[in-house]
Amino acid sequence: MKNCIISLFLLASLGLTAQDKKKSFFQTLKGEALETSISFLPFGTHYTSLEFNEVWYTTFNYKSIELIGFKNSFNELAIGLSYKREIGITQKLTLIYGIGIMYGYHGKLIDVPTIPFRNTFLFKGEINPLAGLTIDYRIAEKFSFQLALSPAVGIYGFRYFL
Repeated sequence: MKNCIISLFLLASLGLTAQDKKKSFFQTLKGEALETSISFLPFGTHYTSLEFNEVWYTTFNYKSIELIGFKNSFNELAIGLSYKREIGITQKLTLIYGIGIMYGYHGKLIDVPTIPFRNTFLFKGEINPLAGLTIDYRIAEKFSFQLALSPAVGIYGFRYFL
């Protein structure tokens, strides 16, 4: 009986410790800062046409701040700056979300049907918002495969951790 009570007490204390380590829903949603890395996602496709595109999406990320350069749908250089966070799903699988700004479309995004709010001031000017989700699967200590999804295009490639 004495061993049973001690075992129950020990299990209860372990349960409390585990609860202290649990994050709230909002803490989980906030995620963690990204590791410093370089990403290269050279290929992708638009959701409307499913044509294969060379986008050469290249980034440098330092503690969730990301500098972006890519070839847009009009074969012009586009650049951007974003803030990203990651949510660990498993030890190797991570969901990354981000928001930011980009330059390089010159108001042409108003004609893209998959972009929400495309007919507003957000997409008529030179600087436009950007948002997206990335599925990151770590295949080695320093490398991961990435699939990045935005309202208009899905792109894929690799990430190297510095």
